[in-house]
Amino acid sequence: MKSFKSKLILMAAVGFLSSCEKQAFVDINKNPDALTEIPPQNQFLQATDGIHRQDFEAFYDLYRRIMPWMQYNTPTNGNQGSFTLNYDNFANRYGRLYNGVGDRLYDLEQLVGKLSAEEQPRYNQMIQIARILKAYYAFYVSDIYGSIPYTEAFQGRYGGTLQPKYDTQQELFAKLDGEIKAAVAVLKQSPTVPQYSLVEFDQYYNGDPAKWVKAANALRLRMAMRVQKADAAAGNAIINEVLAMPATDLMSSNKDGWVFIGNATFTGDAAGGNWATDELRAPKPMVDFMWDKKDPRIDAFFAPNQYTQANIDLLIADKKLPAGIKEGRRYVGSFTSPDVSRQTATIQRYYTPKLISSNSTTVDTLSFVQPRLFNAGRSDAAGNPGTGFSYIPVITYAEFCFMRAELATKSMGTGTAKSWYEAGVRSSLEFYDEVGQGAKLTNYTATKEEEIMAYLAQPGIAFEAAKAMDQIASQSYLNFMRQPQEGWALWKRTGLPNENSVVPLPKMSYLSVTLVVPRRSPITLPSSSDPNFANKKAAYDAMAAQPGFGDLASAQGRVWWDKQ
Repeated sequence: MKSFKSKLILMAAVGFLSSCEKQAFVDINKNPDALTEIPPQNQFLQATDGIHRQDFEAFYDLYRRIMPWMQYNTPTNGNQGSFTLNYDNFANRYGRLYNGVGDRLYDLEQLVGKLSAEEQPRYNQMIQIARILKAYYAFYVSDIYGSIPYTEAFQGRYGGTLQPKYDTQQELFAKLDGEIKAAVAVLKQSPTVPQYSLVEFDQYYNGDPAKWVKAANALRLRMAMRVQKADAAAGNAIINEVLAMPATDLMSSNKDGWVFIGNATFTGDAAGGNWATDELRAPKPMVDFMWDKKDPRIDAFFAPNQYTQANIDLLIADKKLPAGIKEGRRYVGSFTSPDVSRQTATIQRYYTPKLISSNSTTVDTLSFVQPRLFNAGRSDAAGNPGTGFSYIPVITYAEFCFMRAELATKSMGTGTAKSWYEAGVRSSLEFYDEVGQGAKLTNYTATKEEEIMAYLAQPGIAFEAAKAMDQIASQSYLNFMRQPQEGWALWKRTGLPNENSVVPLPKMSYLSVTLVVPRRSPITLPSSSDPNFANKKAAYDAMAAQPGFGDLASAQGRVWWDKQ
């Protein structure tokens, strides 16, 4: 992917800047002229840190909301009750846009604007890269909220309004696409003056404009495929425009992937225990599929259970297992439907660990989520802390390939659905192999080329034109294990995976009532004392009038792009 050395240096810089600039940011809020004391590139670094150092988002939004909803995990004893109605503390991304990401990227431009006329042109590429990142995060927030302030946001301390109007999602997506497109056009030009590079202030690409062009075009595709569901003509126009770009402007390997890489401490215990996945079980549907298909990613995604031969022998000696049992399958998933996980027989068979009398060790039947996939600094069973790298993908090359494969099924772009699909599967396996080794995942074995070839030849994996979209979506779903929020978006956009797909996701029920998976963030009605009450109410009333949006406080409705 990218050089690791610069990441270690940069992560140290993040901590340094956070402490040294604390008073400076207090001063900024009181006096915008204080911004001149901070280099523009620092704001880019801080915004990047603000996007990815979100342990509350990991704990609430991913681990305990989106992942169980989309059957990427379950709690320790399986899903319980009407868990799809639980969205307390959900959607931490919204506040971060205005306090830690968008505001700092807007500050970057204001800082440049305070420089001399001779100096300002040297920051042109930096500004365009910052605009791409700001557009990405605004899209990420609106994706589940709908209308948000953007055009008039971030301007309060520069003489702009403190009561910004809301952009509708349709307006916002069009505006963001225009901003990204304009940024790409500038980055493709040869600068007229030498440019100040972000270099080590850029966690993703070390300030490389060519890499940012590829990332921006991949982002335009992701956004356009959302728009396509609500407005096919608008979405198709963007898609055709992006796919007509020169090949050099599009992702072509895992080296082009838009991935944040930090050291182990970035998601380690010192960064907040909320990163830990200790209580998150591996889900039965995914585990069964991956086991049956000999998927090389299984040990990157999940940890083996505790039924080693040594533990089996001790349980036999305790007469808690019959003699002659040998170690077998050690990847076993948890039931995702509450009606199944609450059955007495299921609890006794799967959710009741056995105790070894001689050493008081509990032997658990079920697997857990691979701890260091999300929590790179996690200690192993011997107490040794993780020393690998933290990988947080934004858009991987595998996702780009799967988007191209899906579009090829609609005769859009070059290449065949088969070639793009196979490239996507391969790049996903290779990406998670890099993560497995780079993050020093526990119990991980490196993927071999023969494993990749064998996997691509497996029934259900080998491309079948009649099942093309099903296979593409199913493999996209697996690839999004480290990006469950995108797996959720995929399901909303395509209806896949489902109970009949290649990777089957069974319907979940509680007391025989089918559970409805949420589709957006719930919205809290503003108080009449809120200074921006009028704009908020106008935006919320307009969204509530959209077909399918539903009750504001519910998460069951649909935002504009998620058209029924």
